[in-house]
Amino acid sequence: MTTITIKNGQKLKKTHFENLVDLQNYLISMYLKNDVELTDEHKSILDSRINEVNENPENYLTIDELKASIVRKNV
Repeated sequence: MTTITIKNGQKLKKTHFENLVDLQNYLISMYLKNDVELTDEHKSILDSRINEVNENPENYLTIDELKASIVRKNV
């Protein structure tokens, strides 16, 4: 058994995981749940970008269009 210690970190509510991917997903979800405080300048930049997309949607790809446009090469 391996013991993992997180110094000065949050206490984990879950301590048993199926595999490393399960642990990774748990840690990512904890990270994403943390509230991030944005400055007024950041909020202004994001609002500007949202307005641009709403006013000119033809200039942008949806996530599905982006994924469809990516071609993988066999390595």
